[in-house]
Formats: sequence, structure tokens, C-alpha cells
Amino acid sequence: MAAVLPLPVSPAVRQRAHWTDRIAHAVLIAIALALILFLAAPLSVILVQSLETADGAFAGLANFASYLATPALLQSLWNSVWVSLAVTLITVPLAFGFAYALMRSCIPFKALFRTITLIPLLAPSLLSAISLIYWFGNQGAARGVIQMLGVDNIYGAPGVVFAECFAVFPHALMILVTALSLADARLYEAADALGTRTRRKFFTITLPGAKYGLISAALVSFTLVVTDFGIPKVIGGNFNMLATDVFKLVIGQQDFQRGAVVGLLLLTPAVLTFIVDWLVQRKQTAMLSARAVPYRPKPAAGFDAAMTAYCVLVSALMLAMLGMAVFASFASYWPYNLTPSFKHYVLGLVDAEVGDAFVNSLKLAAGTAFFGTALVFVGAYMLEKTRGLDWARPIIRLLAMLPMAVPGLVLGLGYIF
Repeated sequence: MAAVLPLPVSPAVRQRAHWTDRIAHAVLIAIALALILFLAAPLSVILVQSLETADGAFAGLANFASYLATPALLQSLWNSVWVSLAVTLITVPLAFGFAYALMRSCIPFKALFRTITLIPLLAPSLLSAISLIYWFGNQGAARGVIQMLGVDNIYGAPGVVFAECFAVFPHALMILVTALSLADARLYEAADALGTRTRRKFFTITLPGAKYGLISAALVSFTLVVTDFGIPKVIGGNFNMLATDVFKLVIGQQDFQRGAVVGLLLLTPAVLTFIVDWLVQRKQTAMLSARAVPYRPKPAAGFDAAMTAYCVLVSALMLAMLGMAVFASFASYWPYNLTPSFKHYVLGLVDAEVGDAFVNSLKLAAGTAFFGTALVFVGAYMLEKTRGLDWARPIIRLLAMLPMAVPGLVLGLGYIF
């Protein structure tokens, strides 16, 4: 009997990278270097500042201990946390209801409602704070209304919470509209065939399908509030928050070390957002397959009427905030002479030479929109549509998320240091 010879073991074949993959790797590395140079490096300088004394000597964690030992600064930390949580708990359900009305009902004027609620994206966040002052301030047009609700003064925590809700609402709405648009009609058809009630379908199909959108909306809302500077500065009064503390410590007191400590605290939401997003991506599966059937809502008179009323109410509140800011800009002397005039525009744009600053802002915005959009699109495409460099992709994602949680003042300090 012939001996059975062992088969020769061939060496493992290593697939060669295509030239397009090499180009993608080069682009990813270039983007990573740019993020490190213009983002990570300035933030690293802030970290170094937080570990040094005013003389440049190594202080270890002494600055952090000094911060935690200061009751006023510790109160600012608590104020930022609970206000951000309150705004998130208020805004996300309201935005989910509005998104549900747009995507799961047959209400009229959907495009109009959506456009109205997204207008605040085009305005600075402090616009809502200014409008609240004109509505409910000491000389506000409807101060009695806010007092009937048990709020004696709009300045402070109540004003910050109300203004942040208006400013954050469109951000959460966009995320939730996208989440609710990814629905497979076959699931609802199967539920209808089994005689499932509407409430049960909502809790077993709709909410599980939108849970990742809800998580993302909550994280974005919390991060936007905790890092916002304009609204607390305008309507916060003596109610201090982390973002305003950075300004006071650095600009007012020239305390760069403790200002750096606060800047690092403001980075915490970005790190948490990255961790949660990474965990979500590991568990998330494709919501729509090739055989999926897009969901189309069916008319229901009572439900559609309720959703229409809700959308009208939210849109009216948005228009009231925006309309008051526009009206007050034309009022001759609020609240004594409400005759429309261009006095404030002439005073601001011509006499105070704000026009030059406005032109400079437009130039910077145009440059950022063009180059920033191109960079973000290329980076996102390379991250999602190419392969390889698995070790670098989480780092690039983390660096790309950091600007969301870094106030411009903190990043500017990094460049100065």
C-alpha cells in the first residue's frame, strides 16, 4: 500500500491593496494630521496649562483641586449639568412628537411646518435669549404670562432653559426625522394582520426602530447646551455655567490655569458621545434591506387633526420667537415708542461701523462653508466607503467629534497658548 504523503502547505496569500485604497489611506492620514495639528495640538496645550502654575512650574492636579474647592465654580458645574439634562428631557420628546407628526401622519403643510422649525438653525443661539427678554423681561410684552406660570424673573435658570429648548429643537428634529424615515412597512403590515393595537405597535416597532436616533438626539442636545456660551451670557444673569466661567476666568481674571481646567471639563461630553456612538454602531444593524417597503402613513381623521394642532402650536411658538426679534429691531424705542424705523440699523451698520464686521463674517463663513464642507465630505466618504487603516479610523472619528463640544473660546485659547 502506497504511503500517503502530506499535502504541501501553501503560504497564506496576502491580498495586495489596490491603488485606490492607497490613495484613500493617504487622504485619511492627511485628514488625521490636519485634525491633530489644528485641533488636538491646541487642546493638548490647554491640558499642559491645566497642569502648570502661573509661573510655568509643574503643579500636577493642584489646579483641579483648587477648582473643586471653589464653591462658586463647583456650582457652575452643577448648573451646566442639570440645565443640560433638563433641556434634553424637554426638547427630545417635543422634537420626537413633531418628527412623528411629519413622518407618520397625513397632516397638511408638512414642508411648511418643517421649514419653520428649522429656521433657528440659520440664526445664532442667543437670538432666542434676546427674544425671550423682549417677551418676558422686566419690560417685556407678556411678562404677566410668565408670572402666571410661577416664574417671577426670566433672567437666570428659567430663561436659559427656555432659550436653549428653542435653540436645540431643530438639531434634535433633524436627527429624529431621519430616524423615523427608516421604517419597513412590512413590519406594520404584519402587526396589522395579527390584530396588534396601535399603542403596542408604537412601543414594539416604532420606538425600537428609532432608539438609536433618540440616543443621538439626546447626546447632541446635551452637548450643545453644556457648551453654549451665548444664551447664558445674554439671559443667564447671575446664573453661572461652565461656558461663561471660561470667559470670566480667562478674560476677566487672567486665570489661564483654572480656565484650562474648565475647558477640559467641557471636553467630557464629546468623549462620552464618542464612546456611546461607538457602542451604538457595534449594535446597530441596517434598518432597511433591499426588500424593504417604505412606510406610508394612512389617513386617520382624529390623529391627523391632533398632530396638525401640535405642529401649528410649535410652529407658532417658533414664529413668535423669531418675529419678536425682527419686530424689536425696527422699534424706535422699546417699549415706549414702537414706531417702525431703521434707526438701529443705521446706528449699528453705519455709525458703529458694524458693516465691516458683517462683511468679514460673511467672508469667513463662506470660506468655512466651502472648504469645511469639502473636508468633511471627503473625510466621511473615506471613513465609510473605503477599507484599511482600521487603527486610525476611531481616532479620526474622535477628533472629528471634538469641535462639537469645544467652545470657540477654548479652542482659541489653545492657539494663543
